[in-house]
Amino acid sequence: MRHAGALLLTVTLLASLSRSANGQLSPLRLIVNGQEVPLAATPIVYNSVLMVPLPGIFEPLGSSAVWLPDEKAVVISNRTRAVVRLRINDPYALVGNDQRLLPVAPVLLRDIPFIPAAAVFGLLGAWVKFEEEENALRVSSVVSGITLQRPEGMLRLTAHASGPVQAETRRLTNPERMVIDLRHAVFRLPDQETAVNAAGVARVRVAQFQARPPITRIVLDLTQPVDVRVADSPTSFDLTIEVRPRTAEAPPQGMTPAPAPAAPGAPSGIPSVPASAPLPADPVGSQPSTSDSAPTSTSPSRSPGERLKIMQVRLEQARGVTRVLVEGTAAMQYAVRELVDPDRLVVDVMDAVFIPVKQEIPVNSPAVENVRAAQFQANPDIARVVVTLKRKVAYSVGTDGAGSTLIISLVDAPLRGHAVVLDPGHGGKDPGAIGPTGLMEKDVTLDIALRVRRLLVEDGIRVIMTRETDVFSDLAERPRLGRERGGTVFVSIHANANAQTTVNGSETYYLSPVSLTLAQMIQDEITRSLGLPSRGIKTANFLVLRENTIPSVLVEVAFISHPQEEARLREDAFRARIAAAIARGIRRFLAIYPVPAGL
Repeated sequence: MRHAGALLLTVTLLASLSRSANGQLSPLRLIVNGQEVPLAATPIVYNSVLMVPLPGIFEPLGSSAVWLPDEKAVVISNRTRAVVRLRINDPYALVGNDQRLLPVAPVLLRDIPFIPAAAVFGLLGAWVKFEEEENALRVSSVVSGITLQRPEGMLRLTAHASGPVQAETRRLTNPERMVIDLRHAVFRLPDQETAVNAAGVARVRVAQFQARPPITRIVLDLTQPVDVRVADSPTSFDLTIEVRPRTAEAPPQGMTPAPAPAAPGAPSGIPSVPASAPLPADPVGSQPSTSDSAPTSTSPSRSPGERLKIMQVRLEQARGVTRVLVEGTAAMQYAVRELVDPDRLVVDVMDAVFIPVKQEIPVNSPAVENVRAAQFQANPDIARVVVTLKRKVAYSVGTDGAGSTLIISLVDAPLRGHAVVLDPGHGGKDPGAIGPTGLMEKDVTLDIALRVRRLLVEDGIRVIMTRETDVFSDLAERPRLGRERGGTVFVSIHANANAQTTVNGSETYYLSPVSLTLAQMIQDEITRSLGLPSRGIKTANFLVLRENTIPSVLVEVAFISHPQEEARLREDAFRARIAAAIARGIRRFLAIYPVPAGL
């Protein structure tokens, strides 16, 4: 009777949904932080609330979601350790330990969870708006506050955000100022203007520069040339901007310090305003002048008719810093922006001809993958330099004294303190699964694990192997070995098998909530890299997961029982791609997961 009742409820719900006037929105677009998210099924309207299918919708907001079918629950988490838990047919969401009422309960249709999208994104601190004219639900990160500090000799601004923001930096002249645009960021405060008179900065201005796509603009009015360093937080979505004067020279003619605050003892930081302040429909603040909307010449200026030529891009590495030097023949105009998937830093040099035509420089660094440079477009000429990152890092961009060499500095500090336990499945007398042509799982997993070790060690990450050769290791010994040697993350590598040889794809298992994000990151990287069907992330009571107190996952990279996947698992190139994907997922996790106390 219980099963019949559940079936009747499902049928009734489906009928109710289908009876909603134009209940199915086709085609509805979901745009999260500027990325259009492909939906696993057609969204529906239930009791006047838009319901969106779960898979893959939270990643552009820096969050991961996992469906737990046995519990009929959805768990959403992000780098801030925030956890939102939803249950099918339960109108209450659990945010940490607090209950929040949803407009309607999540539902399960054809084995796919549908959730009230606007409400759940709101629980994650996002700004949400439905645009009727384009039938799109737009979701963006929110900048809920700006704080300002004045450590000796520098100025530090911190933008407090609810999700990832991409910083685009421009240096402008007439008057001298540095502009930092936070793309896909909604500023929920009134316009801010604060006198500083320190570190080469006269004042700081912050406002919503543009509504679609949303851009929060920070303008530093300068009294002298400065260097700007931008860094992400590993445990939040805060963005830190550090400003230091480049020299102690006097302010250029026409640049005067801002007046001092009117009242002694007034707050030195940008005042805090409740994050619930309404967002105007139009951009906040006055419309920018032409010089604010595009980069202009940096000092010193270029002679009339002089054409900028980029002669070469070269690399310098020393003391944990990688410097990319873009050498030109005249002063440069440039714009800097951040891109994701993968993380990249893009620097466009305006009105520039790239003489080498194309350069690609591999980088042996814990944080930088490679540097590419080429002519991006002609008429107008733009030379583009792309720095591909292994993870988000602190960086600064500026020019030398003559203005003809652009210097991109990136902090290479390895992820010190962490120790990754790699567990190649099976071994010795235990061959694991055996493929149709005799390929043994134990050989595949060991080879992939050794490749992952090499990649992590190159990045300065300590690695602990549960086995390095074809030997048998008892299951219970593997977590114990990791604990005794100070492991902070545990990754067990396997190849899957099924009696039905048509079953294929990759999947990742976890057990504890702290392991969910690690599982999602590794599975995302494997899916993106290999092109195999993703079977998602799942929970399982495996011993190597159950006996671990550190973040632990078990990765099934492919089905060795599937003839085509077995053939690919024999290929060195395919194994290398698997290893690189696992290593990227681990690095992404280590960048946001603090080293446990005492290590």
